[in-house]
Order: sequence, then structure tokens, then C-alpha cells
Amino acid sequence: MHTLPNGALKLMDAYINQSGCSMLIEAIAAEGGPPNRFFVQILQHAQKTTVKLYPGSDPEKTPGVKKLLALVARQVLANCPGTSYGSTNLKDYLL
Repeated sequence: MHTLPNGALKLMDAYINQSGCSMLIEAIAAEGGPPNRFFVQILQHAQKTTVKLYPGSDPEKTPGVKKLLALVARQVLANCPGTSYGSTNLKDYLL
């Protein structure tokens, strides 16, 4: 869990498909109002890995939601040697 000045961010359970090329991570971003509950999706392709919001959960794109996506992306980068960031709209959160 990560704390924010007015809330908290939490990654919960992870679900991997049978082929091992897709993962969903349950996430909660509580930032002073009602908590945003959503899934972060990690997709493994032939030459790239994508980290994004699962289309079935469309939370408000708050700073906390973006921060959780960036935290997952940084974890993928840290655990996969030779990986680098491609195009992203989360540059400010990847620092």
C-alpha cells in the first residue's frame, strides 16, 4: 500500500490467464472521495509488454489511478532485464 496526502493506493489480488500472457491486478485508489476500484492489465506480446487499465473497468483517471499504473509498469521494468518504456501518457508518474 502507498499513502497519499489525502488517501491511499493499494494493489490487491492478481489473476493470470492459463497461457501466462495476460494478467489482471485488482487495484484501489482512495483519494479523499469514493474509492476508485479497477483492474490493471498486463499483456505480453511477441516483442512488447503493455500495462494499461483493463477496458472492463473504466475508473476516473485520477492522479492515484495513474500512479498505480506507473507503479506496476516500474515493477515490470525492474523484473524484466532489457525492457524499456515505449510510448506512454504516464511520463510524469514514472519518475
